[in-house]
Amino acid sequence: MMLGRTAERALIDALLTGARGGRSDALVITGEPGIGKTTLIGYAIEQAAGMRVLTARGYEDESEIPFAGLADLLRPVLDGLDGLPGPQAAALRSALALGPPVAGDRFTVCAATVGILAAAAETSPLLIVVDDLQWLDASSREAVLFAGRRLHADGIALLVATRNPADAADLRASHVALAGLSVDDVDELCRSTLPAAPPGAAARLHAATAGNPLGVIELSRERPDHQDAGVAAPYVPPGSRIERALQSRLAELPGDTRRALVLAAAAVGGDTGILLLAAEASGLHLRDFAPAETQDLITIDDRRTEFRHPLLRSVVYHAATMDDRCAAHNALAAVLADIPGDAAADARAWHLAAATLSPDEDVATLLQEAALRASSRAGYVGAARAFGQAARLSRGPDRARRLLRAARCWQLAGRNDQVLPLLDEALPLTTEPSRRALIQHMSAYVRMWRERPDGVLEFLVASAEAVEEADPGRAALMYTDACIPYFMVGDIEQLQAVVRRGHELAARAGGPPQLVAAVALAGGLTLAGERGAADALLRRCHPDLMRADPLVRAQDLCHAALTWIWLEGFDAAGELLDRVIAAARSAGALGVLPQALGISSELHFRVGDWHDARASAAESLRLASETRQADLYGLFFNGRLDAVQGRADDCRRRVERTIAVAERLGVDCMALYTGHELGLLALSQGEAGEAITHLEAVRALPVAAHIRDPAVVPWVFDLVEAYIRDGRPDAARELLDAQQARPGGMWADAAAARCRALLAPPEEMAAAFKTALESLGCALMPFERARTELSYGERLRRQRQRAQARKHLHDALETFTRLGAQPWAERARSELSATGTTVRRSADALPRLTPQELQVALVVARGATNHEAAATLFLSQKTIEYHLSNIYRKTNIRSRTDLAGIAGAAKA
Repeated sequence: MMLGRTAERALIDALLTGARGGRSDALVITGEPGIGKTTLIGYAIEQAAGMRVLTARGYEDESEIPFAGLADLLRPVLDGLDGLPGPQAAALRSALALGPPVAGDRFTVCAATVGILAAAAETSPLLIVVDDLQWLDASSREAVLFAGRRLHADGIALLVATRNPADAADLRASHVALAGLSVDDVDELCRSTLPAAPPGAAARLHAATAGNPLGVIELSRERPDHQDAGVAAPYVPPGSRIERALQSRLAELPGDTRRALVLAAAAVGGDTGILLLAAEASGLHLRDFAPAETQDLITIDDRRTEFRHPLLRSVVYHAATMDDRCAAHNALAAVLADIPGDAAADARAWHLAAATLSPDEDVATLLQEAALRASSRAGYVGAARAFGQAARLSRGPDRARRLLRAARCWQLAGRNDQVLPLLDEALPLTTEPSRRALIQHMSAYVRMWRERPDGVLEFLVASAEAVEEADPGRAALMYTDACIPYFMVGDIEQLQAVVRRGHELAARAGGPPQLVAAVALAGGLTLAGERGAADALLRRCHPDLMRADPLVRAQDLCHAALTWIWLEGFDAAGELLDRVIAAARSAGALGVLPQALGISSELHFRVGDWHDARASAAESLRLASETRQADLYGLFFNGRLDAVQGRADDCRRRVERTIAVAERLGVDCMALYTGHELGLLALSQGEAGEAITHLEAVRALPVAAHIRDPAVVPWVFDLVEAYIRDGRPDAARELLDAQQARPGGMWADAAAARCRALLAPPEEMAAAFKTALESLGCALMPFERARTELSYGERLRRQRQRAQARKHLHDALETFTRLGAQPWAERARSELSATGTTVRRSADALPRLTPQELQVALVVARGATNHEAAATLFLSQKTIEYHLSNIYRKTNIRSRTDLAGIAGAAKA
């Protein structure tokens, strides 16, 4: 019977109606135990006529078993496995123990979950319900929440019940927090539980339980005539009157029934067959469960034995003596020893661990084997917990080794908050130099992203120095990693020192450290302005990088690609990034993609593919958010596009967010990027004075003086141009002359030539602009060429050479329009109007699209089918169709061929 909850039922009804109409949405119900979450889930299932229902429930005793909840949820739709991309299907089969183990990026299973749910919804709308999400194993929880964020137009309703309100934020879904029942509802519930309830009982029960339905039922049964109203407060189970009421009901049961209930409370998964075998081994029988079943404490069928409410299980288990609990776990472990399969072996290991109170190498070994099985299936949280528990039961060197493996699995699971305590515990237990160096290296790397980097550097460099002789390869990798925090804090001189020392040691060690150190040194040489040496070193590395596993060496390929971009080796950068992105998309390795897509956005920006740049930058941020990565560069790449494409408010919001995150992480160098971003925004809007304010602040940063290649963060020539447009030619010449002492590539030559042409006297202007327009940098970078064309046209018009000005202004306008650089196009359009030309506005359809629509448009325009586009973007086919319909409406086109034409024109 359901009382009240009118508003909550209306929300569920709307959720189901939306799914039947082809929309996807999620609703999270939160509240304390016994408040009625499960009852509302039951209501939703009853109302899901015409829908396919998939269910999963978290169980406290299954929370250590990787993918246990996901297996329950997806079991009815596993016939869709063959329709998934190969790597995703293999990863999901591995996770659910339906195929051979496949380790790798933990998000591959998340991507596969999206695909299989979307495929199931092709034939019927789905209702997915997950009860007790707070106890769902971590791997399943991650997959369910990821899928919930990715389903948009599939006819899928996701309903989640949890005690944790933060789950609603993780799902980015609507959230309803259940309050207690009203006094009238309590009265009706009380009378249905105890028809002869005395007068005033409802008011007293409401005051004692704050309207918690389970509390009302249990206190009604315990003592309906009690006079102590208590304090009206939220229901808190431990030590509460309701818990005592449950314990008093248990105390009335026969002793063998209480023993049987302890066994049921200890049983992983509640499998009735296993439970009865363990009961028989403990001298118990099915009839011993009957009194609890009669009292409505448990339900038993041929598959599962479940407590009527999770709180009952907790009360039963924790009220038992330690001896009784250990006996129950040992009995269950004995039964599981005769059952084949990994799931039984894992459960047996955990039961033995629960029954073992002192170090035991045999049990530790079984837990280690369970950890290895979980790790091989990318169940890194389960593996970490198993390795950690194995360490607790270990003595000697095995303890440190298992702590280290637990820490590594937490790191692979993206839970760095769990890593440091394990490493700190392992270090004093370890005497072997190489292993100590590995622990110190891992510790420093984790601290680098959790603490201010300047506090980590001394520890990391000192640890590298200490291990140089014993393990030069590890020392080289540590020095190489030190260049990241040195760049963060803007200490470019020390960065140069560590990458050079790392490269020297790696040459002695050979192998992977040599490649990693070479990539780091190439970046350091570029920052130092030694472009020729950096280019030569990267060219030597490039064949090895192209042969390397793009997922194993993803960070090195991305760093090499970024350095190639600085060096204007755009083709080489594209080759490396294409390998990483293609491999990550194919494997569903979502953790790798944010960095690769961010750098890809930078590449597309520089070569003039701005629609691709915007799509890549937006996806980088979206995936970083879903995989809990900071992605400061993704924020910058997005914000810079906002600046030059006329989304000023979005740009400023991103800058504010970047500054906040950078300050929290201690990434001082981001002031270089955000200052340039705001300066470019002001310059785009024609606010030269404001641009000077921001760019002079960048110039004053110590890090700006030590980055000797202007292509790394190209603020210099923007400041020169701002000085010129603000009527300060002397300041412009001074900065331009100072910059000539620094080496630069083709872009720097082109930008410097434009600035010199802007400063040239009238008689030298034409020759100066001709030089600028013929420079290779202008040919490589369309935005730079358009800026030069605009500058030339402006000067020609002001010298009344209108006919000559028109051609350059037309060319500038065409490029700015293609790029979607709206404020720059407006300036060119205004100048053309001033020459007496009537300028017709050309419609560029793509900038009107949202980033997600733009991404879909670009993928489909390249020839992908809807199925292929869905697999590429980790979306469902119906979501692709939904976005395509919006794209066609907004762009006024009717076919994929027309879409390909628009996208092709945007890249011309």
